[in-house]
Amino acid sequence: MLPSQLYESLPYLYLVAGIACFALLAHPLGGWAGVLLFNAGAMVWIMRAERRRLNQKSGGDGLWHMPFWLYELQPFLYVCVGSILFLRFDNEYLYPSAFIFCLCGLLIWRLRYQNRFQE
Repeated sequence: MLPSQLYESLPYLYLVAGIACFALLAHPLGGWAGVLLFNAGAMVWIMRAERRRLNQKSGGDGLWHMPFWLYELQPFLYVCVGSILFLRFDNEYLYPSAFIFCLCGLLIWRLRYQNRFQE
């Protein structure tokens, strides 16, 4: 059995390890390993957040219907796209877009975390 601190930090470790693999390993397999680790961290975080949710899901789909899996992966996709733009392209004109992608992803992630654990 894993200690609870290690168990709770595993999704974040997967995300950081994925970005580190993507950034530090120049070989294409390193990039793929980074993407897979990042996706594993995102999936583990989503499964835990859904299981521990305190508030109920809203019944309506609203005006814009988005598939559940895309809605849940949205902040992680933003952070992943921003990281790819930062780490794989040397064009300095892409850096503001990469920063905006990362910032939007982190903000959505934070808002979802706050909203799920409020009663």
